Amino acid sequence: MKYIIKVWLFTIIISPLLIALILGAIINNSSFNSILNSYEIIFVMIIVGFLSSIPAMVIFWFIKRSLKSKYSNLTEKIILSLYAFLSVWITFFIVDNGFVTRWSEQTIWVLIYSLTIVIGIWIFKNNRIEINE
Repeated sequence: MKYIIKVWLFTIIISPLLIALILGAIINNSSFNSILNSYEIIFVMIIVGFLSSIPAMVIFWFIKRSLKSKYSNLTEKIILSLYAFLSVWITFFIVDNGFVTRWSEQTIWVLIYSLTIVIGIWIFKNNRIEINE
């Protein structure tokens, strides 16, 4: 369970920070001070990300639990990465299905959240319980 919480917190905290940096500094040419002064928006993004990701993370937990030690750590992380990547896209699609057909700043959001959760899956150690039958 700690593994899932680490991945979840990593995603909902790091993604808004990356979005603020990328959209602010690179796309909108904002100064670093103006990006830092938008901490209220980043905080709201963290809260909304937390709330909107609850269903996906519950399914993530069920998948992780069902895998147990049936597969190698590598295979388990690949399965979890595929699910996590798709779950982010599905969540954003439910909120606004138009982002798929047009390139927008929201598409960058989806890419950042997707990549962040996959990175989180791979950087945190997966404590597996070995089951001997």
